[in-house]
Amino acid sequence: MGDLGISKVRSVLMCVVAAAALVGCAIPRPEGSTLIPAPQNLTEPVCIAPPVDNLLVGAWYILRKQPGVVGEIQTLLTLSPDGKMTQQTRVKQGRNIRSELREAGCWDAPAGKLVLRTHRSNGELVDYRDPIYVSTYLIERNDAKRAVVREDKAGSRPMTAQKVHASFKLQ
Repeated sequence: MGDLGISKVRSVLMCVVAAAALVGCAIPRPEGSTLIPAPQNLTEPVCIAPPVDNLLVGAWYILRKQPGVVGEIQTLLTLSPDGKMTQQTRVKQGRNIRSELREAGCWDAPAGKLVLRTHRSNGELVDYRDPIYVSTYLIERNDAKRAVVREDKAGSRPMTAQKVHASFKLQ
């Protein structure tokens, strides 16, 4: 799969997220596809905390279907007050989990946007300087219980994220 294919899969995946935050469109990286590894001298960046009153802080759950994907896409996006984020995305068909992706990094919410920067994918440090690891969403609505976001790309569709308890687990 070439850079364009990986980029498209990544975009689709981060989409889910939004919740993505409410972190569009996301399907996890297919098994066997390549991970863009971090250069040996690259160190993980330090996240910067958002303003204290940011309504995006917390755990967000997104459940959606995507054309061409059999099953449902579940995303759990956790945005911490220290600026760190984790995102777990899985494709589930019935009781079977077909694939899963776990990412970690930093988040920011400048002027009506949600920006997710992935530093680790499935535990591996990635070359986070590559644009494939940055996802930007427009925040259409955000309150204490729900957020509606849209990937900052032409033709993207809104995703609704529901705020969940910090102990929430994908099932």
